[in-house]
This record gives sequence, C-alpha cells and structure tokens, in this order.
Amino acid sequence: MTGKSYRDDILRELFNIGVGQAAATLSDIIEKKIVLDVPDVKVLNTGRGKVELDRFLKNVAQGAVMVSTISFDRQLEGQVSLIFPATKMHRFIDLCLHENRDETDSLSFTDIDFDTIKEIGNIILNAIIGQLSNTVGIPVEYTLPDVNLLDTARADLFVSDADYRLVLMMYITFNIEGTEIEGAIVMNMTLRSLDEILTTIERIYDGR
Repeated sequence: MTGKSYRDDILRELFNIGVGQAAATLSDIIEKKIVLDVPDVKVLNTGRGKVELDRFLKNVAQGAVMVSTISFDRQLEGQVSLIFPATKMHRFIDLCLHENRDETDSLSFTDIDFDTIKEIGNIILNAIIGQLSNTVGIPVEYTLPDVNLLDTARADLFVSDADYRLVLMMYITFNIEGTEIEGAIVMNMTLRSLDEILTTIERIYDGR
C-alpha cells in the first residue's frame, strides 16, 4: 500500500468508527435503526477540495444545502461542516421526529427543524472529532454547531484559503428506514494540524 492510500485507509477506518458511534447514539434517541457509512476519505489541497465539493453541490445537493458547522482549536485547529441536500431534509427530520407533515416548500424549515439538525450535527461531528482526538491523543475544544440553510451553496463558503491549507473530504451515507441521504463532511485544517495527526497515526499503526 502506498503512503497516501495507507493514510487514507486509516483515516477512513477511524471516521467509520466515529460515525458508527454516532449512528448508535442517534438510533437510541429516535428509536429507529440508523446506518451511517463513510465510504471514502480524501486529503486535498484547497484548490482540489473546492473542485470536489462543487461537484457534490451540483450533482448531489443541486445547490441548496442544510449545513451544520463547528470550529475546533487547542492543539488541533480547524473547522468541520456536515452538509446535507436541503431538498431531502424534511423527510429526514420527519423520520427522526416520528412525524409525517403535509407537503410543504422544500426550502421552508421551522425552528424545530433547525434544532433537530443542530442536535444531529452535534452528535455526528463530535463523534468524528472525538474519535480522531482520542486516537491520536491530541486534545481539542470545539464550539456548538451553527446551522444554516443555503439555497445557493458554493465550495468557497466551506473551503477557506485564508485560514486553512488542506481539506479533508468525506462522503457520508445516511440510511434511516430505507430512506437514504448522501451528505458530505468537509474538514478544513491547518497543515501543521494535519501533519501532526498523520504522523501520530503512522507511529501508532506502525507499532502494532
């Protein structure tokens, strides 16, 4: 295995553990089976990250997204966003809340909808960052999630050239009672933070 694929495989393994824990927590809360999977993880420079994310926003989300974002710092610094296609979120929220609302504007959401997504984002993003932090033994502190509805999302809203140098892209599949939603997790990190993570991961796994 090449160095790059080796790192990517390890990161995918770590993040799948994190989302598995998040899925178990969410399943207990809403009393329905939820399956979360991270089929692919990519570490990209900001230019390539924008190309990848714009493709997702155009082909999967069709531009409109609901996004939950947290920032983290201390020894690791960055920002991570959970992005879902907005047009599929009513069904997703109704399944979580055991409701079945009448047909409504696909981009119209209530305060309860936003609170639901905030809680889901909090569970998933905390599980991912927490798993990474615990594995490499590097502490982080993070903010509460900020949830926004964007009807014309662009990659440069999530990938910042000014503050970060690398982008960690994950595509996530969310399945609840046969309803499948494709989403993306975009993690902006400083080069120093990512290097520290990868170096620690390689040391841990090489010592097994």
